[in-house]
Amino acid sequence: MTLTLFAVFALCILLGVPVVFGLGIASLSAIIYQGLPLLALPQRVIPAVSDNFSIVAIPLFILAGNIVGRGGMGDRMIKLANVFVGRSRGGLSSTNIVASMFFGGISGSATADTSAIGSILIPAMVKRGYDKSFATAVTVVSSPLGTIIPPSIIVIVYCWVTEVSVGAMFAAGYLPGLLIGVALIITGWIISVRRGYPVSDAVSVREAAKIVLDAVPGLMTVVIIIGGVVAGVFTATEAGSIAVVYGTFVSMFVHKELKLSDFPAILRDSVLLTGVVALILAFAGAFGWLIAFDRVPYAAAELLGGLSPAVFLPGYMILLLILGTFLAPTEALIIVTPILFPVALTLGMDPLHFGMVTITCLALGHISPPVGLCLFVGSAVSGLPVKDIVKALMPFYITSAVAVLLIAYIPVISTAIPRAFGF
Repeated sequence: MTLTLFAVFALCILLGVPVVFGLGIASLSAIIYQGLPLLALPQRVIPAVSDNFSIVAIPLFILAGNIVGRGGMGDRMIKLANVFVGRSRGGLSSTNIVASMFFGGISGSATADTSAIGSILIPAMVKRGYDKSFATAVTVVSSPLGTIIPPSIIVIVYCWVTEVSVGAMFAAGYLPGLLIGVALIITGWIISVRRGYPVSDAVSVREAAKIVLDAVPGLMTVVIIIGGVVAGVFTATEAGSIAVVYGTFVSMFVHKELKLSDFPAILRDSVLLTGVVALILAFAGAFGWLIAFDRVPYAAAELLGGLSPAVFLPGYMILLLILGTFLAPTEALIIVTPILFPVALTLGMDPLHFGMVTITCLALGHISPPVGLCLFVGSAVSGLPVKDIVKALMPFYITSAVAVLLIAYIPVISTAIPRAFGF
Protein backbone atom coordinates (compact mmCIF):
# COMPACT_ATOMS: atom_id res chain seq x y z
CA MET A 1 0.00 0.00 0.00
CA THR A 2 2.81 2.41 0.85
CA LEU A 3 4.34 1.86 -2.58
CA THR A 4 1.00 2.77 -4.17
CA LEU A 5 0.75 5.81 -1.93
CA PHE A 6 4.15 7.25 -2.89
CA ALA A 7 3.93 6.18 -6.54
CA VAL A 8 0.63 8.02 -7.07
CA PHE A 9 1.93 11.03 -5.12
CA ALA A 10 5.11 11.16 -7.24
CA LEU A 11 3.04 10.86 -10.42
CA CYS A 12 0.86 13.78 -9.31
CA ILE A 13 3.95 15.92 -8.69
CA LEU A 14 5.38 15.05 -12.12
CA LEU A 15 2.07 15.96 -13.76
CA GLY A 16 2.06 19.34 -12.05
CA VAL A 17 -0.83 18.62 -9.69
CA PRO A 18 -0.68 20.91 -6.61
CA VAL A 19 0.94 19.09 -3.72
CA VAL A 20 -2.09 19.41 -1.47
CA PHE A 21 -4.31 17.64 -3.99
CA GLY A 22 -1.54 15.15 -4.72
CA LEU A 23 -1.65 14.11 -1.07
CA GLY A 24 -5.43 13.65 -1.25
CA ILE A 25 -5.40 11.72 -4.54
CA ALA A 26 -2.58 9.46 -3.32
CA SER A 27 -4.42 8.77 -0.06
CA LEU A 28 -7.66 7.93 -1.87
CA SER A 29 -5.81 5.67 -4.32
CA ALA A 30 -4.13 3.77 -1.48
CA ILE A 31 -7.44 3.34 0.34
CA ILE A 32 -9.05 1.92 -2.79
CA TYR A 33 -6.03 -0.33 -3.45
CA GLN A 34 -6.10 -1.69 0.09
CA GLY A 35 -9.84 -2.30 -0.05
CA LEU A 36 -10.57 -0.01 2.86
CA PRO A 37 -13.94 1.77 3.05
CA LEU A 38 -13.93 5.15 1.32
CA LEU A 39 -15.31 6.64 4.53
CA ALA A 40 -11.83 6.18 5.99
CA LEU A 41 -10.62 9.27 4.08
CA PRO A 42 -12.99 11.85 5.65
CA GLN A 43 -12.60 10.06 8.98
CA ARG A 44 -8.90 10.91 8.89
CA VAL A 45 -9.05 14.24 7.05
CA ILE A 46 -11.48 16.04 9.36
CA PRO A 47 -9.88 15.15 12.75
CA ALA A 48 -6.48 16.22 11.42
CA VAL A 49 -7.58 19.86 11.56
CA SER A 50 -10.37 19.73 14.14
CA ASP A 51 -8.93 17.75 17.04
CA ASN A 52 -5.88 19.87 17.83
CA PHE A 53 -6.43 23.24 19.51
CA SER A 54 -2.87 24.42 18.82
CA ILE A 55 -3.57 24.48 15.05
CA VAL A 56 -5.83 27.48 15.61
CA ALA A 57 -2.63 29.44 16.22
CA ILE A 58 -1.66 29.11 12.55
CA PRO A 59 -4.42 31.30 11.02
CA LEU A 60 -4.02 33.75 13.89
CA PHE A 61 -0.30 34.21 13.26
CA ILE A 62 -0.94 34.45 9.52
CA LEU A 63 -3.45 37.22 10.20
CA ALA A 64 -1.10 38.94 12.63
CA GLY A 65 1.73 38.81 10.06
CA ASN A 66 -0.45 40.41 7.39
CA ILE A 67 -1.60 43.11 9.80
CA VAL A 68 1.89 44.15 10.92
CA GLY A 69 3.16 43.88 7.34
CA ARG A 70 0.66 46.53 6.25
CA GLY A 71 0.94 48.51 9.44
CA GLY A 72 4.37 50.02 8.91
CA MET A 73 6.39 47.74 11.18
CA GLY A 74 8.58 46.57 8.31
CA ASP A 75 9.83 50.10 7.60
CA ARG A 76 10.55 50.67 11.30
CA MET A 77 12.48 47.40 11.62
CA ILE A 78 14.64 48.44 8.66
CA LYS A 79 15.46 51.80 10.24
CA LEU A 80 16.20 50.09 13.57
CA ALA A 81 18.50 47.55 11.91
CA ASN A 82 20.31 50.36 10.10
CA VAL A 83 21.08 52.03 13.43
CA PHE A 84 22.89 48.92 14.65
CA VAL A 85 24.69 47.62 11.55
CA GLY A 86 24.34 50.23 8.82
CA ARG A 87 27.77 51.83 9.28
CA SER A 88 29.74 48.79 8.13
CA ARG A 89 30.93 48.36 4.52
CA GLY A 90 27.90 47.32 2.51
CA GLY A 91 25.82 48.34 5.50
CA LEU A 92 22.50 48.03 3.71
CA SER A 93 23.07 44.29 3.16
CA SER A 94 23.60 43.85 6.92
CA THR A 95 20.59 46.07 7.56
CA ASN A 96 18.52 43.85 5.25
CA ILE A 97 19.47 40.70 7.16
CA VAL A 98 18.98 42.18 10.64
CA ALA A 99 15.64 43.67 9.56
CA SER A 100 14.57 40.20 8.41
CA MET A 101 15.49 38.85 11.85
CA PHE A 102 13.45 41.57 13.56
CA PHE A 103 10.48 41.37 11.21
CA GLY A 104 10.56 37.57 11.01
CA GLY A 105 10.24 37.46 14.76
CA ILE A 106 7.03 39.48 14.42
CA SER A 107 5.38 37.98 11.33
CA GLY A 108 6.57 34.34 11.50
CA SER A 109 6.36 34.14 7.70
CA ALA A 110 9.29 33.97 5.26
CA THR A 111 7.28 35.14 2.25
CA ALA A 112 5.81 38.08 4.19
CA ASP A 113 9.36 39.01 5.15
CA THR A 114 10.54 38.90 1.53
CA SER A 115 7.67 41.07 0.39
CA ALA A 116 7.73 43.62 3.22
CA ILE A 117 11.51 44.04 3.49
CA GLY A 118 12.26 43.55 -0.20
CA SER A 119 9.79 46.14 -1.44
CA ILE A 120 11.63 48.78 0.61
CA LEU A 121 15.27 47.70 0.69
CA ILE A 122 15.84 46.27 -2.79
CA PRO A 123 15.09 49.64 -4.52
CA ALA A 124 17.06 51.47 -1.80
CA MET A 125 20.10 49.22 -2.27
CA VAL A 126 19.99 49.54 -6.07
CA LYS A 127 19.77 53.34 -5.72
CA ARG A 128 22.92 53.30 -3.55
CA GLY A 129 24.91 51.33 -6.15
CA TYR A 130 24.34 47.72 -5.16
CA ASP A 131 23.76 45.12 -7.87
CA LYS A 132 20.07 44.32 -8.08
CA SER A 133 20.83 40.57 -8.07
CA PHE A 134 22.87 40.92 -4.86
CA ALA A 135 20.20 43.07 -3.19
CA THR A 136 17.52 40.53 -4.09
CA ALA A 137 19.68 37.58 -3.01
CA VAL A 138 20.31 39.12 0.42
CA THR A 139 16.58 39.71 0.88
CA VAL A 140 15.65 36.20 -0.23
CA VAL A 141 18.28 34.32 1.79
CA SER A 142 17.52 36.17 5.04
CA SER A 143 13.74 35.77 4.80
CA PRO A 144 13.66 32.12 6.02
CA LEU A 145 14.94 33.40 9.36
CA GLY A 146 11.26 34.17 9.96
CA THR A 147 10.56 30.43 10.00
CA ILE A 148 13.32 29.79 12.55
CA ILE A 149 13.08 32.76 14.91
CA PRO A 150 9.76 32.52 16.78
CA PRO A 151 6.89 32.87 16.40
CA SER A 152 7.01 30.49 13.44
CA ILE A 153 4.14 28.76 11.66
CA ILE A 154 6.26 25.75 10.67
CA VAL A 155 7.34 25.31 14.32
CA ILE A 156 3.69 25.05 15.31
CA VAL A 157 3.14 22.42 12.60
CA TYR A 158 6.17 20.46 13.87
CA CYS A 159 4.76 20.56 17.40
CA TRP A 160 1.40 19.39 16.05
CA VAL A 161 3.05 16.41 14.35
CA THR A 162 5.34 15.43 17.23
CA GLU A 163 3.42 16.70 20.30
CA VAL A 164 6.51 18.63 21.44
CA SER A 165 5.92 21.74 23.58
CA VAL A 166 5.40 24.85 21.44
CA GLY A 167 7.02 27.02 24.11
CA ALA A 168 10.12 24.83 24.16
CA MET A 169 10.43 24.91 20.37
CA PHE A 170 9.98 28.67 20.33
CA ALA A 171 12.82 29.01 22.82
CA ALA A 172 14.96 26.59 20.79
CA GLY A 173 14.79 28.79 17.69
CA TYR A 174 16.69 31.82 18.94
CA LEU A 175 20.30 30.66 18.91
CA PRO A 176 20.03 28.80 15.55
CA GLY A 177 18.34 31.84 14.00
CA LEU A 178 21.03 34.14 15.42
CA LEU A 179 23.82 31.84 14.20
CA ILE A 180 22.48 31.76 10.63
CA GLY A 181 21.83 35.51 10.69
CA VAL A 182 25.39 36.34 11.81
CA ALA A 183 26.82 33.96 9.20
CA LEU A 184 24.82 35.69 6.46
CA ILE A 185 25.90 39.14 7.68
CA ILE A 186 29.57 38.12 7.51
CA THR A 187 29.10 36.69 4.00
CA GLY A 188 27.33 39.85 2.82
CA TRP A 189 30.07 41.99 4.36
CA ILE A 190 32.84 40.05 2.59
CA ILE A 191 31.08 40.39 -0.78
CA SER A 192 30.43 44.09 -0.12
CA VAL A 193 34.10 44.74 0.70
CA ARG A 194 35.26 42.95 -2.47
CA ARG A 195 32.83 44.87 -4.64
CA GLY A 196 33.32 48.21 -2.89
CA TYR A 197 29.70 48.75 -1.89
CA PRO A 198 29.07 51.96 0.08
CA VAL A 199 28.74 52.60 3.79
CA SER A 200 25.32 53.79 4.94
CA ASP A 201 24.88 57.41 5.97
CA ALA A 202 25.63 58.21 9.58
CA VAL A 203 22.69 58.57 11.96
CA SER A 204 22.87 61.16 14.74
CA VAL A 205 22.39 60.08 18.35
CA ARG A 206 19.14 62.02 18.54
CA GLU A 207 17.80 60.46 15.35
CA ALA A 208 18.92 56.98 16.46
CA ALA A 209 17.10 57.41 19.78
CA LYS A 210 13.93 58.44 17.93
CA ILE A 211 14.16 55.40 15.62
CA VAL A 212 14.64 53.03 18.57
CA LEU A 213 11.69 54.53 20.47
CA ASP A 214 9.54 54.36 17.34
CA ALA A 215 10.35 50.67 16.90
CA VAL A 216 9.71 49.68 20.54
CA PRO A 217 5.93 49.13 20.16
CA GLY A 218 6.59 46.71 17.28
CA LEU A 219 9.35 44.87 19.14
CA MET A 220 7.05 44.49 22.12
CA THR A 221 4.99 42.15 19.95
CA VAL A 222 7.84 39.63 20.12
CA VAL A 223 8.36 40.19 23.85
CA ILE A 224 4.68 39.72 24.65
CA ILE A 225 4.17 36.66 22.42
CA ILE A 226 7.36 34.75 23.10
CA GLY A 227 7.72 35.82 26.71
CA GLY A 228 4.16 34.78 27.45
CA VAL A 229 4.43 31.39 25.72
CA VAL A 230 7.85 30.48 27.13
CA ALA A 231 6.88 31.60 30.63
CA GLY A 232 3.66 29.60 30.44
CA VAL A 233 1.39 32.64 30.87
CA PHE A 234 -0.65 31.68 27.80
CA THR A 235 -0.67 29.05 25.07
CA ALA A 236 0.58 29.51 21.50
CA THR A 237 -3.03 29.79 20.33
CA GLU A 238 -3.79 32.50 22.87
CA ALA A 239 -0.54 34.19 21.84
CA GLY A 240 -1.80 34.29 18.25
CA SER A 241 -4.97 36.07 19.39
CA ILE A 242 -2.95 38.54 21.43
CA ALA A 243 -0.66 39.16 18.44
CA VAL A 244 -3.67 40.03 16.26
CA VAL A 245 -5.17 42.40 18.83
CA TYR A 246 -1.87 44.03 19.79
CA GLY A 247 -0.65 44.29 16.18
CA THR A 248 -3.94 45.91 15.14
CA PHE A 249 -3.80 48.40 18.03
CA VAL A 250 -0.19 49.42 17.32
CA SER A 251 -0.67 49.64 13.55
CA MET A 252 -3.89 51.69 13.78
CA PHE A 253 -3.45 53.88 16.83
CA VAL A 254 0.30 54.14 17.47
CA HIS A 255 1.84 54.02 13.97
CA LYS A 256 -1.46 55.17 12.39
CA GLU A 257 -0.66 53.47 9.05
CA LEU A 258 -3.37 50.79 9.07
CA LYS A 259 -6.89 51.80 8.01
CA LEU A 260 -10.21 50.00 8.22
CA SER A 261 -10.28 49.92 4.43
CA ASP A 262 -7.15 47.68 4.50
CA PHE A 263 -8.88 44.88 6.40
CA PRO A 264 -10.84 43.29 3.52
CA ALA A 265 -7.59 42.65 1.64
CA ILE A 266 -5.83 41.51 4.82
CA LEU A 267 -8.62 39.07 5.69
CA ARG A 268 -8.81 37.78 2.10
CA ASP A 269 -5.07 37.07 1.96
CA SER A 270 -5.14 35.47 5.41
CA VAL A 271 -8.10 33.23 4.56
CA LEU A 272 -6.51 32.09 1.29
CA LEU A 273 -3.22 31.15 2.96
CA THR A 274 -5.02 29.54 5.91
CA GLY A 275 -7.11 27.48 3.50
CA VAL A 276 -3.99 26.18 1.77
CA VAL A 277 -2.34 25.27 5.08
CA ALA A 278 -5.53 23.63 6.41
CA LEU A 279 -5.91 21.50 3.28
CA ILE A 280 -2.29 20.40 3.55
CA LEU A 281 -2.73 19.42 7.20
CA ALA A 282 -6.01 17.64 6.46
CA PHE A 283 -4.78 15.49 3.58
CA ALA A 284 -1.44 14.98 5.28
CA GLY A 285 -3.35 13.53 8.23
CA ALA A 286 -4.81 10.84 5.98
CA PHE A 287 -1.44 10.34 4.23
CA GLY A 288 0.35 9.86 7.54
CA TRP A 289 -2.31 7.50 8.89
CA LEU A 290 -1.99 5.25 5.85
CA ILE A 291 1.79 5.14 6.28
CA ALA A 292 1.35 4.20 9.93
CA PHE A 293 -1.36 1.68 9.00
CA ASP A 294 1.17 -0.06 6.75
CA ARG A 295 3.69 -0.07 9.66
CA VAL A 296 6.26 1.97 7.75
CA PRO A 297 7.45 3.89 10.85
CA TYR A 298 8.11 0.62 12.62
CA ALA A 299 9.99 -0.77 9.63
CA ALA A 300 12.04 2.42 9.38
CA ALA A 301 12.82 2.26 13.08
CA GLU A 302 14.00 -1.34 12.75
CA LEU A 303 16.08 -0.48 9.67
CA LEU A 304 17.68 2.65 11.09
CA GLY A 305 17.58 1.85 14.79
CA GLY A 306 21.10 0.49 14.81
CA LEU A 307 22.60 3.59 13.26
CA SER A 308 24.40 6.27 15.23
CA PRO A 309 23.15 9.86 15.09
CA ALA A 310 26.37 10.73 13.21
CA VAL A 311 25.23 8.48 10.35
CA PHE A 312 21.51 9.11 10.61
CA LEU A 313 21.78 12.90 10.65
CA PRO A 314 23.50 13.49 7.30
CA GLY A 315 21.10 11.10 5.54
CA TYR A 316 18.12 12.84 7.10
CA MET A 317 19.43 16.29 6.19
CA ILE A 318 20.12 15.29 2.59
CA LEU A 319 16.58 13.89 2.35
CA LEU A 320 15.11 17.17 3.61
CA LEU A 321 17.21 19.24 1.22
CA ILE A 322 16.12 17.07 -1.72
CA LEU A 323 12.45 17.29 -0.72
CA GLY A 324 12.85 21.04 -0.28
CA THR A 325 13.64 21.42 -3.98
CA PHE A 326 10.10 20.49 -4.99
CA LEU A 327 7.96 20.63 -1.81
CA ALA A 328 7.08 23.55 0.42
CA PRO A 329 8.64 23.23 3.90
CA THR A 330 5.32 22.52 5.64
CA GLU A 331 4.49 19.79 3.15
CA ALA A 332 7.89 18.12 3.45
CA LEU A 333 7.75 18.24 7.24
CA ILE A 334 4.34 16.61 7.40
CA ILE A 335 5.37 13.80 5.06
CA VAL A 336 8.76 12.94 6.58
CA THR A 337 8.66 13.81 10.28
CA PRO A 338 5.99 11.30 11.43
CA ILE A 339 8.12 8.50 9.93
CA LEU A 340 11.56 9.51 11.17
CA PHE A 341 10.77 11.30 14.46
CA PRO A 342 10.38 7.95 16.33
CA VAL A 343 13.65 6.79 14.77
CA ALA A 344 15.43 9.92 16.01
CA LEU A 345 14.09 9.35 19.53
CA THR A 346 15.27 5.72 19.38
CA LEU A 347 18.77 6.97 18.52
CA GLY A 348 18.70 9.25 21.57
CA MET A 349 18.26 12.58 19.77
CA ASP A 350 16.64 15.37 21.72
CA PRO A 351 13.21 16.27 20.22
CA LEU A 352 14.14 19.97 20.30
CA HIS A 353 17.45 19.33 18.53
CA PHE A 354 15.75 17.12 15.95
CA GLY A 355 13.11 19.79 15.45
CA MET A 356 15.61 22.57 14.80
CA VAL A 357 17.59 20.38 12.38
CA THR A 358 14.34 19.70 10.54
CA ILE A 359 13.20 23.32 10.48
CA THR A 360 16.56 24.84 9.51
CA CYS A 361 17.00 22.33 6.66
CA LEU A 362 13.47 22.95 5.43
CA ALA A 363 13.96 26.70 5.75
CA LEU A 364 16.49 26.35 2.93
CA GLY A 365 13.58 25.01 0.87
CA HIS A 366 12.20 28.55 0.83
CA ILE A 367 15.21 29.62 -1.26
CA SER A 368 15.87 26.43 -3.24
CA PRO A 369 14.67 26.02 -6.84
CA PRO A 370 12.36 25.00 -8.33
CA VAL A 371 9.70 25.60 -5.65
CA GLY A 372 11.38 28.06 -3.27
CA LEU A 373 8.55 30.48 -2.49
CA CYS A 374 10.87 33.30 -1.44
CA LEU A 375 12.64 33.05 -4.79
CA PHE A 376 9.42 33.80 -6.64
CA VAL A 377 8.38 36.58 -4.25
CA GLY A 378 11.87 38.10 -4.57
CA SER A 379 11.62 37.81 -8.35
CA ALA A 380 8.23 39.54 -8.33
CA VAL A 381 9.49 42.37 -6.13
CA SER A 382 12.76 42.97 -8.01
CA GLY A 383 11.69 42.08 -11.56
CA LEU A 384 14.70 39.75 -11.97
CA PRO A 385 14.39 36.20 -13.34
CA VAL A 386 14.79 33.44 -10.76
CA LYS A 387 17.97 32.10 -12.42
CA ASP A 388 19.78 35.42 -11.82
CA ILE A 389 18.77 35.39 -8.15
CA VAL A 390 19.92 31.78 -7.73
CA LYS A 391 23.33 32.65 -9.21
CA ALA A 392 23.75 35.52 -6.75
CA LEU A 393 22.68 33.23 -3.90
CA MET A 394 25.54 30.72 -4.34
CA PRO A 395 27.87 32.15 -1.62
CA PHE A 396 24.93 32.38 0.76
CA TYR A 397 23.92 28.78 0.05
CA ILE A 398 27.37 27.66 1.22
CA THR A 399 27.22 29.82 4.34
CA SER A 400 23.73 28.59 5.23
CA ALA A 401 24.80 24.96 4.74
CA VAL A 402 27.76 25.40 7.12
CA ALA A 403 25.52 27.03 9.75
CA VAL A 404 22.96 24.23 9.47
CA LEU A 405 25.74 21.63 9.90
CA LEU A 406 26.84 23.37 13.10
CA ILE A 407 23.25 23.29 14.38
CA ALA A 408 22.99 19.60 13.47
CA TYR A 409 26.22 18.48 15.15
CA ILE A 410 26.23 20.80 18.17
CA PRO A 411 22.88 20.05 19.88
CA VAL A 412 23.44 22.59 22.66
CA ILE A 413 22.81 25.40 20.15
CA SER A 414 19.19 24.26 20.02
CA THR A 415 18.72 23.06 23.59
CA ALA A 416 20.56 25.65 25.73
CA ILE A 417 17.80 28.26 25.98
CA PRO A 418 14.89 25.77 26.43
CA ARG A 419 16.82 24.01 29.20
CA ALA A 420 17.55 27.35 30.86
CA PHE A 421 13.77 27.94 30.99
CA GLY A 422 13.15 24.50 32.47
CA PHE A 423 11.81 22.68 29.39
